[in-house]
Formats: sequence, C-alpha cells, structure tokens
Amino acid sequence: MLADIGKLIISGRLTGPEPDAPILTAVNCIEEVLINFSDKYINSDIKNEKGLTQKLIYMLTIHAVRNFYPFYFDKEYMENPERGDSPQVDIATISTDEEGIAIGAKISDGESFFSMEAKRLANLGVNRQKEYLIGRYEKEKYVSCGGVERFKQGIHGSKLNYGAIIGYIQENDFEHWHGKLNRWIDELIIKKIFSPVTWTISDKLEKEYIRLNTAKFVSENSRQKGSIVLFHFWVKLC
Repeated sequence: MLADIGKLIISGRLTGPEPDAPILTAVNCIEEVLINFSDKYINSDIKNEKGLTQKLIYMLTIHAVRNFYPFYFDKEYMENPERGDSPQVDIATISTDEEGIAIGAKISDGESFFSMEAKRLANLGVNRQKEYLIGRYEKEKYVSCGGVERFKQGIHGSKLNYGAIIGYIQENDFEHWHGKLNRWIDELIIKKIFSPVTWTISDKLEKEYIRLNTAKFVSENSRQKGSIVLFHFWVKLC
C-alpha cells in the first residue's frame, strides 16, 4: 500500500508528505475490519449512518485491542472541546500512549491524528443526494454537511495531512458511485453546482482497488491553506 501511495506521489497525483507509520497502521486496520463488517452487516436492518458507524467503531476498537495497536477509535469527536457547539467528526483515531503518537514533527497527545467522516451512498432524495461531497440548502440557508467539503473547509481535520471517508454502499455498486461522484466533481469544478469552496481535478477520486465487498480510492483535496489527502474506504452493504 505504501508503494502504491509512493507511485501516486512520484506521478504527481499527490504532492503531500508520505504517510507516517501510525497513519498506515490505521489504514490497514480499517481495511481489514471493513471486510468483516460487510460480511456481518450486508443486508442488515440497520440502514442509518449513525447506527452503522456505531457498529463499525465497535469492530474497529476490538480489532485494535486484539492486535495491540497504539490507538483507539472514538465517535462524534469534538474538533474544539473548548466550544460546546464544536463541530464533531464521526470517527477519531486517538493514541493510547500517554506521551502521544508522533505524526511528522508533531506529537498527537489526546487529539485525533486520523479523522473520518461516514456517509451513505444510496438514493437519499434530491436535496441530499450529493451529501458525500457537499452540503445543501435548508430554508434558503446553506448547511455545510458534505463529507469531502467539511475537510476542504477545515471544519474537520484542519491540522491533519490525512483523513478518510467511509462510504456505506446501500444501492448500486462501486463503479456506479465512483463514476457518479467524479461527474459531480466535474460539475463543481466548472461551478455548475454550488459549493462555498473551490474544486479542482485533484479532488477527484482515484481508484486504488475495487474488490468483492470493499473498495479504496484516494484524493488530494485543496483547502484555504495547503491540502489534505483523503482515503475513501467503501464497503458494500447491499
């Protein structure tokens, strides 16, 4: 996997720093768990995002403990605990070491070093169909609830170089959603679709692999300052 990321960097696809070992360990953990998660919850009666994410966090935590990983997973993590109305990311990855965990030149002590949003990929209705990427209007007010958009805005992971989005595939297949999301990003680039942030070709999802019940994509998403690399982990639940 590191070699695959290295190839992308060399090719000019990604320009950010190479992932640190804790990031790669977290990525491995997620990939392994999602295979079992699909087996267990495919065609489950749990259809809502929060319910699925709660079950996923439990499985991630058990896997991390069994494999003695130096981190745990937390749900609805407050980005700024000093604010009672702080934005919350769906899944945070936090060091279990009292001294923190080294990510680049920074020690992550009690803070998420790899944050993840979770989104359903299904027919959510006209107003919510693009929620994986962008927010929506409610009563003439724009609500920033889009998964990728929140990372681009710095609402989530403002201090991170890497993050992720978990995609729960509840209708159609991986190829369908990969094509559809990238077409929407094309429309965002030419401003055919509104978004409060700028979109470019680097925001498009590049395939790393598509397997039987899981898939992985990567994108480099610009922010006001710099960029963040997002891993897109998709799991088939239909």
